[in-house]
Amino acid sequence: MKIAKSLLSKTLRNTSLAVAYIFAVSQIMANGEKLFGNIDNKKLGPFMILLLFSLSAAIVSGLIFGQSIYLFLDNKKKESVTAAFYSIGWLALITILGLVSLALIK
Repeated sequence: MKIAKSLLSKTLRNTSLAVAYIFAVSQIMANGEKLFGNIDNKKLGPFMILLLFSLSAAIVSGLIFGQSIYLFLDNKKKESVTAAFYSIGWLALITILGLVSLALIK
């Protein structure tokens, strides 16, 4: 049971960091014109968006599934699967809470 509580707290921490990163990127995208001005360059703008998307995929996947991968490579396969489900569960819970909050304040 101690392992499960430790795993719960680690996956909550990592998922919270992923959510914070996603929020930060969303704020950069929402305020992009204020921060960077109007980008008239038709090649650099799309390139930077795709580059940010790729970087975000790497960072968020590392935060969400990093603990699972670490446990799997440490030959703790059962804990690895548990960590993956915990992370996905935390992400789902945070998403649902965010959607409910948006619905309540509309």
